[in-house]
Amino acid sequence: MTHAYFPALGACCATFEYFAGLHRGNLHRLGWQQVADWAQRYLPQPDYDRETVRILFDGFRHPVAHRGIASGVWIDRHPGSGLGRRLTWKLLADSRRPACRVVAENGRLENDPPWPCAYTHRVHIHLKRLERDIRSGARRYSRELAASPQLQANFMACMKQVYPV
Repeated sequence: MTHAYFPALGACCATFEYFAGLHRGNLHRLGWQQVADWAQRYLPQPDYDRETVRILFDGFRHPVAHRGIASGVWIDRHPGSGLGRRLTWKLLADSRRPACRVVAENGRLENDPPWPCAYTHRVHIHLKRLERDIRSGARRYSRELAASPQLQANFMACMKQVYPV
């Protein structure tokens, strides 16, 4: 059986972004920091700490959105996070927790790249768990939305960006 791993990952990241925008009331200048704020409030912790969300967005969301696939090896240049880590990936269809984790693993990509390419870490992404966590976070958000006039105002402001009057 085959799966559409990268389209599924792209859809999950897009859903994260959309909920973060609805929550804050604005889709403009939305970055991983705002998505991390939403995740911290509505997703299981510590599974979706700021570092995990940053890696999902910098290492996966952006390449998938722009090229349809993640880079074979992504060099993490973010200060304070193991500067220079060379990350590759393993996408899985299962629901193992946590949905995203970085594992120290030294190796070399040799089959697909035009030359051997060293890596120091592998990011494991479990797509079914990611989908389930987003769905449960959406339920928590919707319950809070129903009870909060401020969140309702944010929601409406964001919807007016998506559907201008």
